[in-house]
Amino acid sequence: MTEASTPLMRQYAAIKKQHPNALLFFRLGDFYELFFDDAVVASRELQITLTSRNKEKELAVPMCGVPYHAAEGYLAKLLRKGFRVAICEQMEDPKVAKKIVRREVTRVLTPGTSTDASLPSEENNFLAAIAELGDRAGLAALDLSTGEFRATEFAVQDRARLIEELGHMRPREVLYPAALPLFAATDTDVAALSGDRRFTETPVEDWAFSPDYAIPLLENQFGVLSLEGFGLATRPAAATAAGAILHYVRSTQRGTLDHVDRIGFYDRQDCLVLDAVTVRNLELVEPLFSGTGSEVTLFRTLDATLTPMGKRLLR
Repeated sequence: MTEASTPLMRQYAAIKKQHPNALLFFRLGDFYELFFDDAVVASRELQITLTSRNKEKELAVPMCGVPYHAAEGYLAKLLRKGFRVAICEQMEDPKVAKKIVRREVTRVLTPGTSTDASLPSEENNFLAAIAELGDRAGLAALDLSTGEFRATEFAVQDRARLIEELGHMRPREVLYPAALPLFAATDTDVAALSGDRRFTETPVEDWAFSPDYAIPLLENQFGVLSLEGFGLATRPAAATAAGAILHYVRSTQRGTLDHVDRIGFYDRQDCLVLDAVTVRNLELVEPLFSGTGSEVTLFRTLDATLTPMGKRLLR
């Protein structure tokens, strides 16, 4: 991306530099505009017109835009495709601004942190994290829309368990330490987890997965001195994964997390486990073949719930 010489484009470039891995929705009046490579990507994925700024000059700037009052539908589409989106708002009235209007990013949307109403109401929108401490691996998941928070722990070598957990959980996004690649590019087991529901893999700063940082973050969130009451006092890998999720959510979202007030630890050894292949073959929640009506599933047969939260609980 090359910087244009106008004050507006210099402001855009400075804000974009702070969010290099997100599509920047830059508020201009009644529209969110995207520029440069972001515009090219957004126009392709959203099937909207790609135009350019400064057409008459040599350095034309690719751009596209969407009306701010209709932006939620476009945002949901990008999130379903696995993109991160930074929303940059005007922080003062353009009519009274003495110079260029002050703008700043007010929220960063990711596939795992979205609470948008246009996402499937009957499915959890889980944000997951994987942490490794010695010979133990921790896996945690948070649905930010409902506050459901859970964690588990198992041996690092038990790769089948990790694949199984992710298959059951079906997260939209998975966090992991930046220095530790999550999966190999040729990993067919992961690619086959849930068909076209592949999650977004997001690297996070390594220090966010330090127990000395992540566990106190979790304790402060719940207002406790120890995680013993949540079953995590002797499970640091699971607690660290959960703390890393809190770190990520706080760094991307504005507002409080008061509804996230508890976490549950679970162990598959205490349950009857059906692996992802069995669940699919039995058509418990989804039909075996695409295009088949969803009413053939056990979930639809039993579903008499009236609210989205009820559907999530039953599922």
